[in-house]
Amino acid sequence: MRRPPLLPRLMTALAAILLAAPLLAGCATQWQNPDIKDSHEAKVRFDQDSRACDVIAGEQYPLDKNRQYKVYSQCMNDRGWLIRDGEYRFNTRTPKD
Repeated sequence: MRRPPLLPRLMTALAAILLAAPLLAGCATQWQNPDIKDSHEAKVRFDQDSRACDVIAGEQYPLDKNRQYKVYSQCMNDRGWLIRDGEYRFNTRTPKD
């Protein structure tokens, strides 16, 4: 039995990856800290805070992922991080002269 040519199989695989990537990216929880304006600083601080909160949550509930997530979320909130809900918000107020 002859296999299909390589190019159509590659195109099918590429199409599947391109379709799956946005769906998987949409599932990730996005955190933002309104006090940090610089994106590089925000990434560095997020990595530090996330690791610290992960350790705290893991120490409190080593075998319970649901409780760990609650502790992790509270820890991140205490450090100024908020979960983005995925909606784009626009400022509709007019500037005051």
